[in-house]
Amino acid sequence: MNVDSLRQHVPAPVRRWQRRLRRSLGRSLERFRRALARRRWLARLDLETGFVHPSVELRGRRDFARYITVRPECWIERDCTIWIAEEAGSNPTLRLGNVYIGRNCYLGAFQPLEIGDDTLIGAYSYIITGDHRFSDPAQLIRRQGYEGAPITIGCNVWIGCHVTILPGVTIGNNAIIGAGAVVTRPVPAGEIWAGVPATRRSARHSAE
Repeated sequence: MNVDSLRQHVPAPVRRWQRRLRRSLGRSLERFRRALARRRWLARLDLETGFVHPSVELRGRRDFARYITVRPECWIERDCTIWIAEEAGSNPTLRLGNVYIGRNCYLGAFQPLEIGDDTLIGAYSYIITGDHRFSDPAQLIRRQGYEGAPITIGCNVWIGCHVTILPGVTIGNNAIIGAGAVVTRPVPAGEIWAGVPATRRSARHSAE
């Protein structure tokens, strides 16, 4: 009796259980590999007075480390997520200066994402350089891929908590973004923006 004949005699519930078991083992192995890669990346970081919490989740490419640059005084709090895209059309790079990133923030690099020195990012903020495509109504949105544009955030910027920054945005040096804002267009240096969508509220004297 060959292998195919043996499989035909295995009851259907058992075959379903076997398939679920294989999928579960595959997912567990992938989680283990990613956890190991994250540990190695954290161990290689050359941080002087900075800190990256070990709970930081790294999603997307397995070789994420080659796309991320972190300055020695960067500080990333617990439960943040970093996405280094591997999907078609992606060009992911993440450059973090000596910045502070509060807990539970999301940094998504489908296209380049750069944050300058001395910038503060409040907890639960969401910075993403990619959007879902949705031009074809005959297809599911999740199957249409992504498009995006780079984000550049300057130096000495204060971004309040729960802020969303969308693809293509540039924020100049010394700017302030109020809590809960949704930033959809460029913010000049030294200005204070807030609201949904974010708009200019006033200017600072320290603009450069």
